[in-house]
Amino acid sequence: MFCRVLLACVWCVLLGCSNDVVVEVDAGPLRVDRGVTLDVTPDLGNEPMDAGAMDDTSAMDVPAAKDVAVDRGAPRDIGPPRTLTCGVLARTEDPTSDTVLLGNEAGGQFTLVIDVPVANIGIIARGPVDLALAGEFVGGVRVVHVVGEGSMASTLYAPVGVRFERAGTPVADVTGAATMTCASDCEAGRVPGDRGCNSAAQVRTYFQRFFGESRRMVHLQTSSFDGLYVFVGRGGCCLP
Repeated sequence: MFCRVLLACVWCVLLGCSNDVVVEVDAGPLRVDRGVTLDVTPDLGNEPMDAGAMDDTSAMDVPAAKDVAVDRGAPRDIGPPRTLTCGVLARTEDPTSDTVLLGNEAGGQFTLVIDVPVANIGIIARGPVDLALAGEFVGGVRVVHVVGEGSMASTLYAPVGVRFERAGTPVADVTGAATMTCASDCEAGRVPGDRGCNSAAQVRTYFQRFFGESRRMVHLQTSSFDGLYVFVGRGGCCLP
């Protein structure tokens, strides 16, 4: 600092001083305030979970569906994720079909893993369904069609190109309830009229008329779908 002042004095004596000569204190390198980096990653909540037994495959890395079609809202605490296990009851009706059917009475929050190509998903439930689509072939799904008492309150988490239809309670045939309400029993020939639900035959007939083709797999159960990971490629079954 002393040296700079002395240099300025010498400059004035030799050349004369003017207002153009300014001596500034060296304040060090310029500081640039870059602000605060904010974490703007959207919180999509917890992944949905099940009602089936845990097996070794439940630890699989299931790719999450992207591009939210319908907001699910605040997630519910439904416990750890578990994979549906049909065991020896697992069945694939037509490996070439594009249609998957699922039904129950309680509804619930679950994930359908599209691990084989399918285009149509039909669901029937009395309670609201909160469904997330995931898997390698999720981009090939065209429509999710939900019927039953819980259909109008149901939500979908899927790519934006998937059409989501809440169909209410359309009229059914005479083999069970008068409208498409819920599924509670898939025993052959059984009419679950005491629960006000539809028979397995009604479920199959309605969706076959709607989609116009056979089914790859059908999964029906009485209990909630909460926490369930259902893999399309493993087939479906009837669970109590």
